[in-house]
Amino acid sequence: MSSAAGDGSELIDALTARRIGDDRFRAVLPDWFGGHPFGGMVVGHAVNAALQTVDSPGHLHSLHAYFLRPTVVARPVDIDVERVRDGRSFTTRHVRSRQDGKTVFSMMCSFHAPETGDEYDRPMPDVPPPEELDVFEGFDDDPHDDLEMRDVGPLPDADGTYISTRRVWFRLPLATEDVVSHLTAVAYMSDMTGTSFRPHSLGEWGMHTDASLDHAVWFHRPIRLDDWMLYDLRAVINHGGRSVVHGAMYSRDGLLRLSLMQELLIRPLAVDNT
Repeated sequence: MSSAAGDGSELIDALTARRIGDDRFRAVLPDWFGGHPFGGMVVGHAVNAALQTVDSPGHLHSLHAYFLRPTVVARPVDIDVERVRDGRSFTTRHVRSRQDGKTVFSMMCSFHAPETGDEYDRPMPDVPPPEELDVFEGFDDDPHDDLEMRDVGPLPDADGTYISTRRVWFRLPLATEDVVSHLTAVAYMSDMTGTSFRPHSLGEWGMHTDASLDHAVWFHRPIRLDDWMLYDLRAVINHGGRSVVHGAMYSRDGLLRLSLMQELLIRPLAVDNT
């Protein structure tokens, strides 16, 4: 399900929440992953709706969200945006997504007018440039033919743990300067954490069930996806059937553009030995 134009337009179209009233929107989760909904789509729809209710969408600086119930593909999701605050420095929106009348997702997001202050960045990891890495082929049902990925691989630590559990370059050619489109796509991509939250089973698929519980993203600088971005992820803890993962997204000039913290529910699937 890729865009024939190769410009990311199909992904942006699928992520766009359609206005159906005053601060009310509707979206549909596409059937792209074998009938399984992808949490990044839910985040992307909510962010897109919120961005449509502010005068300066490029001022988005943070979002904090909870996945409350499972969603179903190919059925409408109704999205309500509450204008909590419109201030001179900060603007706040509360977004609630409902499917079949039940709240499935709740998100607060904040916008901050530009200011100057002290400067510090955690340095970007030293990794090979994307041009030196093999193309990531993805999966047979991968809808992202426009999305280019180069997998760097995990980085083990000397004590047997991991400094990074996933490092990947990616870019998505978007034939638009529209900041709403770029931020919507970035919000979607922020949930592409792979198996980074399972350091003991990074190479396994189909052995666990996992689901995002909460999702927090901080947008530090303007961010675009039409040049290479490095997504560096590490597992912080696995305990009690839950995992917390930290992510950092850098532009290829070494600037930190985005930070993420995400908690997931992880459970091993029963193995049939018969």
